[in-house]
Amino acid sequence: MTQTKWNNIISSNASIYRLAVKRSRLSLALVALFTLGFTVDVAAQELSIPCDELEEKALAEAKANEVERITAFTPATPLKRVDPRYPLIAVEKGREGWVRLSYVIDEEGRVKDPVVEDFFGSPSFKRSALSAVKKWQYNPAIKDGEPTQQCHQAVQMDFAIGGKTGATRKFIKAYKDVDEIFKAGDVEAADEALKELKGWDTLNRYENAWLLSLESQIASEQGDIEREARSLARLLASNGQKRFNNSVFDDDYVAYVLQKKILLDAQRGIYAEALKSYRALQEMEAQETRIGEIAAVISQIETAIASEDNLLVPANMGGDGHWFHTLVRNKFAFNNIQGELDTVEVRCDSHREKFTVAEAHVWHIPQGWGQCQVMVKGDSETTFDLIEVAKG
Repeated sequence: MTQTKWNNIISSNASIYRLAVKRSRLSLALVALFTLGFTVDVAAQELSIPCDELEEKALAEAKANEVERITAFTPATPLKRVDPRYPLIAVEKGREGWVRLSYVIDEEGRVKDPVVEDFFGSPSFKRSALSAVKKWQYNPAIKDGEPTQQCHQAVQMDFAIGGKTGATRKFIKAYKDVDEIFKAGDVEAADEALKELKGWDTLNRYENAWLLSLESQIASEQGDIEREARSLARLLASNGQKRFNNSVFDDDYVAYVLQKKILLDAQRGIYAEALKSYRALQEMEAQETRIGEIAAVISQIETAIASEDNLLVPANMGGDGHWFHTLVRNKFAFNNIQGELDTVEVRCDSHREKFTVAEAHVWHIPQGWGQCQVMVKGDSETTFDLIEVAKG
């Protein structure tokens, strides 16, 4: 899929977003700040897939049509979960946020190699989340009657102070000032004011979500689709959940965010994330119109994945020296590396491997390993292209 084609698709959908962008600038509700309690919520995604070193040998010996599932598998089950410590300074300042982690469960039921995929709020939340998840204990996964590893676990830990459901007067005034600058057309000045506001160490979850909404609009005006997509992803992570009655935005705006993120991820070649957002949109009630509007883009994605063309994903390591990408094909390579890349770890549903990075090498992943995530480590200034290689 060429850049021009994706630009045409996005241009044809421009009218979808005008109303939603206006709605995102609604006045912030003023809610009392003071509270006595705080909570750390954990929303875990447990995957029932094995991850043992015998898998490669079994796959090599299996016939092609036997690769998908070779042996019976019983997933790991939680035995002990230690709550993250809510950093005292964050409690005192009313700071809220979240941390998204991935990790592996070993043969003894211990958590191994946890990695922070993203976070928002105080950096101390990362340290607290990592410290807690390392103490978790599971009954290990069982394969052929023997304990085995289980790969690609995912969890989001939400740091929230009980009873806080809105913004402070100070935040509302500052937010409105930034929004007025933006609506007046001075995008760069609005961006600078937004960055200053994001630097406050008192921001709660509700305020985080509104800032991320405004950041996505500023990034859109600047034509920075990487930043816009990341802002929308973080907005969704900050928004809360309707089933817990703690959502910041209503369903219609959440659906708009999912729809816009699908387009941005499609344009960037992040097809697995686009399809994930589409499934989330399909699960929402009364969103048939939006689903229909985005159907052509999903069809284009599916066609691109099935095509005989290589899929190019431009990458920038970023400040923390990590980059994550979920593959839609089982062969990939690196190209046009500008800087230093140290290692690439492939965490699949049923296996994982870690390698040094070589630009002239093509990695081939057995189909039976399931969907895989690539985790690249390197210098924060490094850029490169990941190529999802066509079959053949």
